[in-house]
Amino acid sequence: MNTAGHTMFEKVLIPTDLSEMSEKLVACADRIRNVREVVLLHIVRAGGATAREREDAERQLGLVKNQGTATRCLIREDSGGDIPAEILKTAGAERPSLIIMGARSGLLSKTLLGHGGTEVLTRSQTHVLVMRFPVRGLFSAHPQTTDAALFDRILFPLDFSRPANIALESVGKIGEVTEIILLHVIRKIEAEEQMNFVVREVEKQLSDAREKIKADHPEIRVKMMVRFGDPTSQIAAVADEEEVTLVMMSRFGRMDYIRKIPLGTTTSKVTAQITKPVLVMYTDILLEIHTRELAPAEFYLAEKIWFDYHQTKSDHEHDRIFAVFIEDTPVSVARCKRHDDGYEVDGIFTWEEFRGNGYSRMALDLMIRECGNTVLYMYAVRHLVNFYASFGFVPIPEEELPLTIRERYSWAMGEMAGAGVCPMKRELAGGNTTTG
Repeated sequence: MNTAGHTMFEKVLIPTDLSEMSEKLVACADRIRNVREVVLLHIVRAGGATAREREDAERQLGLVKNQGTATRCLIREDSGGDIPAEILKTAGAERPSLIIMGARSGLLSKTLLGHGGTEVLTRSQTHVLVMRFPVRGLFSAHPQTTDAALFDRILFPLDFSRPANIALESVGKIGEVTEIILLHVIRKIEAEEQMNFVVREVEKQLSDAREKIKADHPEIRVKMMVRFGDPTSQIAAVADEEEVTLVMMSRFGRMDYIRKIPLGTTTSKVTAQITKPVLVMYTDILLEIHTRELAPAEFYLAEKIWFDYHQTKSDHEHDRIFAVFIEDTPVSVARCKRHDDGYEVDGIFTWEEFRGNGYSRMALDLMIRECGNTVLYMYAVRHLVNFYASFGFVPIPEEELPLTIRERYSWAMGEMAGAGVCPMKRELAGGNTTTG
């Protein structure tokens, strides 16, 4: 793929406080290929900028040496004391393709990204480059010159999620990339016998990603690595060992974006803790949500969800299980269990972090459509009686339940209110009560 002349980051926004660090941030713009416009943003207190501040801003604009790059400085008043909000407001109006920010705190603070930078990362609608610079003094960070090739050797942590895969597609568009290291960190493997299988699957996916990069950009060297343990620690270790010039990663991890978390846990930790520049790629993704019946070989997926629901187990011979998926992750399930004398609906459960989105309704709706050609019975939790009534279930005396279903609550000795449940029944359309 020919990317000559392509501009990945044609408009760059740089918040500046006119400090020495800000000067280094401005100088970074010259290290990014094909930048067409650099916009400095200086936020002042109510009352406007002083003459000295305006002079310093103009001097910083002069640090952009590329003659083909247009420069502007915006001075905004911050009357509310919320500088990150003002940066985001300006970004929304200017629509830059990249925001460059600097990390201030020292090593002893355990974080290299202040509150303002974290807020911008969390709420921005574009890519953010967090730069690292050497700190003077006894506890200085590893030296890093400001004229090194920024995108020469990139470390890309890859979890194979859709946001990460989309972000990876941008590597060849940046320009000046000599080598990329694809790193996958395996957090934990439950059983030793799974180790070889998991590693083989990871290596296959890494190989597929490498071949795709090589097909489009044969000039880029691609290295694959698999590590075990805490992702942040491993990313930091590999970044130092391989002497990469930059870490590039998606803003969202596999579980982050399906939970609609605005900034992924690992990304947040990496940008806050490691001493390398970090390019955080924002991907605006519309979640794919679908429902389907699980095959018996997939019943273990339901059992993972049911672990917090009395550690319920599945039965390949008697169960039909229906699940709601966000992307490829199941988040809600419903089951229809065949007994000798009737069909019972139970196991309707959604992971806590995904509740409130109607997923249980989606799972139950599919189950009714697939299993509703027979009479269905259930023990409904009392506060959900109205919910199940919306699917055609009506309360009945416990004696009307088939015997094998009734036996599940025999310990309650008929005290359904004390057990917190209500027996319910869903007839066939038209009142047919066939139970076969």
